Amino acid sequence: MMASRFTLPEGNIHVTLSGGRTSAYLLHELLEANGDLPERVKVVFANTGREDPRTLDFVQQIAQRWSMPITWVQYLPDAPWFEIVSHNSAARNGEPFEAMVKHKRFTPNGGKRICTEQLKVRAARRMLVACGWTQWTKTLGIRADEPHRHEQADQPREKIWMPLVAAGVTRPMVLDFWKAQPFDLPEGVDSNCLLCFQFGLAQLARQMREDPEDDFPERIEALGFGTFLKHPWSEIREFAFSQTDMFETPRRRRSPCGAADNEECAA
Repeated sequence: MMASRFTLPEGNIHVTLSGGRTSAYLLHELLEANGDLPERVKVVFANTGREDPRTLDFVQQIAQRWSMPITWVQYLPDAPWFEIVSHNSAARNGEPFEAMVKHKRFTPNGGKRICTEQLKVRAARRMLVACGWTQWTKTLGIRADEPHRHEQADQPREKIWMPLVAAGVTRPMVLDFWKAQPFDLPEGVDSNCLLCFQFGLAQLARQMREDPEDDFPERIEALGFGTFLKHPWSEIREFAFSQTDMFETPRRRRSPCGAADNEECAA
């Protein structure tokens, strides 16, 4: 009965793969329900250059173990505004992110998440248009137990499809699935970009303690186009190391971005 929820609709279909467990689970269910996906389906992973390297390895394993072609796309700051990369050539030091900030002369923040819009949504969309697509259905790996993320409006070119919601899929179901698989995203890998400003303060503090050499947020803010959060990142880092207690209570932002709850960024 559930499999019918994953039967492909007509027309071109863009399957978004964030690199997290939920979107990967959705891809698996699409494969189970439809067999080998037809050419009118493109599975796309948008690399920001700030993913955990283990996320990149996970995406590569999905392609290899499930014999599933995955298109890796990255933002470019000039026409055609995207490039096709691979596991080997994908940026790993934030190059697309930094190029976007310099081009837009703006640092993303909670009020204007241009990182998701430019590095993921638009980069993938431009790639699909370059392939000759004019309209398509876009899958999002959003579960039934994420009601604050269910309001996703259709766009002129794309109709949004969230089959996990209709199928009643929840986080425990996804985790149980991966426990039974021969591979998984390693424990300790957070969803989305490293040191994402949408993360709760406790999570940011933990990541900064795990990799104190990662100064990417400070380097971006030093470009002079604003700060990620209300306070400069140097102050966030100082608090993280000197007043850890203030970070221990997770804070949730009401946002369609899953990173606020360490879920997958809707791209």
